This record gives sequence, C-alpha cells and structure tokens, in this order.
Amino acid sequence: MAEMYSTPHEILYYEADVTGKLSLPMIFNLVVLSSTKQSVDLGVGPKFTHENGVGWIILQEDMKINRRPVDGEQVILQTMAKEFNPFFAKRLYRILDQAGNVLVDVDAFYTMVDMEKRKVARIPQAMVDAYQADQVKRIPRLAEPTKFEEGMEADQVQEYAVRFSDIDSNQHVNNSKYPDWMQDVLGADFITSHEPTAVNIKYEQEVRLGEYVRSEVKIVGNTTLHQIWANGTLSAEAEITWTEL
Repeated sequence: MAEMYSTPHEILYYEADVTGKLSLPMIFNLVVLSSTKQSVDLGVGPKFTHENGVGWIILQEDMKINRRPVDGEQVILQTMAKEFNPFFAKRLYRILDQAGNVLVDVDAFYTMVDMEKRKVARIPQAMVDAYQADQVKRIPRLAEPTKFEEGMEADQVQEYAVRFSDIDSNQHVNNSKYPDWMQDVLGADFITSHEPTAVNIKYEQEVRLGEYVRSEVKIVGNTTLHQIWANGTLSAEAEITWTEL
C-alpha cells in the first residue's frame, strides 16, 4: 500500500506572480518537485531513470485550486503513487497550508518512454516496488478537458519560440511551460482580474528545442479553452475555470 509523501516548502518571491501569489506555472513545478524528492529518497529518481534509459512523461493533469499560497507562506507538498500497470501510472498531488487545509489538489496520469526511441516503455519493476502503489490491469483515464468545437475560432493567438531554458532533462519542453503559454495569451488585464480555480490539461505531443508554438484561446464566460500547436500538430489542450475578482 502506497504511503503519502510530505515535504515542507516556503513559497519564494520568484515563484509568485505580480499578485504575490504562487504563479500557475509554478504550481505545476512544485507538485512535480514533491514526486521527484520522493523518488530520490526511494532510490528511483532521475539518476535511476536516466541510467535505465527511460523517463516519465505526464499525459494529463486535472487540478483543483482552492487558494493559491502567497510569497513567504510555508506550505506542505504531498504526493502519493496511486496505481500502476506495466505502462501507465496515476499519482495524487496536494499542496496544504500549515493548518492542513488543501490549497491545491491534482490527479496526474503518467507513462514512461524510452529516451532514445521516444516510444512508450515498460515501467521498471524496481520503481513499482519502491512506490508500493496498487498494481492494476487497467487505470481509468481522467475526464477530458472541453475541446474547441469544430470550426470554433480563437479569440486570441500568440506565437512563442521554444528556448533552451524551456527544455528539461527529459529532452523536451517542461510541462510547466504549457500553462505559461496558455495563461500568457490571455493578457495581463484578464490574469490580474481573474483567479484560476481548476485546470484540466492534456499533453498530446512533445515539443522540442528550436520549434515555434502557437497558443490559442477561446473565452467562454469564466472558462477558457486552450490549444498549443507546434508544426501543425496539436501539442496540448486545456480547460481552465476562473473566478472573476
């Protein structure tokens, strides 16, 4: 039976946006930080995966945000490996305040890839044993984000060049860049007058160094629908729910 892993963290000034709250992209970074720390403690961290020629790939994250912590706030990062089968895994993430209130709750769906062939690979049994997650034949998929309807035109579009600093050790754009591109296309006026309460993001295709991406958004009331395109291929899509301030 898997156990919940916890690690303390102080929100640093560069993790916050202009509102003084933990930025949306940094939420994605911090939850993954907790699972990386857990993996290192269990002896199956990045060194282990790279030596075995494999790497984790996030397929989807479904996030609920009750409150974004602020600059200087002490929080607790939590994670637990919930279910594994030979090729896929599901993981729970939470960010808690000092009173134990859940600030952020995330369900994440993963697969493992062969780093050289860039194809799905079997999860090493040593990792499954280390996490002590439930081993199942089939892992239920997360609910799909609402998609652009056929013929729907974006309200705003912005292009971005993929920079060297956008690439992580898995040799592709880090997952936190996608919500960054999705949020940025909305503009400062929208971002500072709305608070994100839910994000459902699905990653479709890796983006690599030197490519250009196009971020498209459709605003439907307090919901925004997003697509990230690279070289004519859909790379990611998301549905973000906002509360107007």
